[in-house]
Amino acid sequence: MEFKAKKLVMLLLVLLLSLALIAGCGDDNGDMEDTEDENGEVVDVDDEEADDEDEGDVASEEADDAADDEAEEALDPAVVVWDATKPVMEGVADGNNIMPFEQALENMEANGDGIFLIDMRRLEDYEEGHLPGAVHISYDGMAEAMNTVPQDKDIYIYCYTGQTSGQAVAAYLAMGFDAVSLGGGMNFGWAPLELDEDTLETEGTELPEASAQWTPEQEVLQVEIHKHFNQGTNYIVQPEELDEAMEDDLTIIDIRNQEVYDEGHIEGAEFIPWADLAERFDDIPQDKPVYVVCFSGQTAGQAVFNLRMNGVEAYSLYRGMAGWEAADMPVATP
Repeated sequence: MEFKAKKLVMLLLVLLLSLALIAGCGDDNGDMEDTEDENGEVVDVDDEEADDEDEGDVASEEADDAADDEAEEALDPAVVVWDATKPVMEGVADGNNIMPFEQALENMEANGDGIFLIDMRRLEDYEEGHLPGAVHISYDGMAEAMNTVPQDKDIYIYCYTGQTSGQAVAAYLAMGFDAVSLGGGMNFGWAPLELDEDTLETEGTELPEASAQWTPEQEVLQVEIHKHFNQGTNYIVQPEELDEAMEDDLTIIDIRNQEVYDEGHIEGAEFIPWADLAERFDDIPQDKPVYVVCFSGQTAGQAVFNLRMNGVEAYSLYRGMAGWEAADMPVATP
């Protein structure tokens, strides 16, 4: 009996020793990470480290957000606009970014997949007949639709006369697209070709899904472009309107070439060639209306967009000097 009692005591001692060893190993292996803080409170070390990591992640995200906000704040819209429009004014392409309809139709037949057509006339006129494959984008929808227009294709834009499409082309060029206006629009470019009506289609073409990814500069520029196309006007004045306005304080700029300017121009018009607009921008007043005159209103449309984007209250004359002379308005010579 005494032997059994001693054996039981020995077993209990071994059990207690084993429990003590297990407890000690648990601490060494990190299974029990409790410790006391500076106030004597027991805290879980693992939880504390996790909290530190979370706080670090939040701080990093906040720093990134602050850097992004700072970068956006650093973009001055006036500087962004000038940097985008100045090359457009300086780099006048052969043909003034205008393509004859005949050439456009040939290109469409030869490489239709590489061309994206935009019809910016009224929707009812688009539905009555438009160039095959053309999508409809209204004047006031130009900015919003830009993110659906493919950047890897040539953009052909047409309207009625080429004047509003001139503005649109200038906007697309500023955003980095390869774009041209179809000369004379449907009224003065396509109609004189006297093509059969069956060369047009009436079934509409849907806009592609939005896919563009803009740079911060392009995002700023697009906001300004939206403002331009959403003022309730297309900035085109009739000859009679300009004739009446000439009684007030204004500036008229003739952007044709020297030879035709010398042959006849609107009284008081200052000669500034289209290609010199950027270089002579400081000569153009920003405290009075500026009326831009060209041959047919099409390059004036491009000029008006670039000038207005840079703070000039600019307008183009309907059909340019052709429209002025057709209205029997007086012409001056040097």
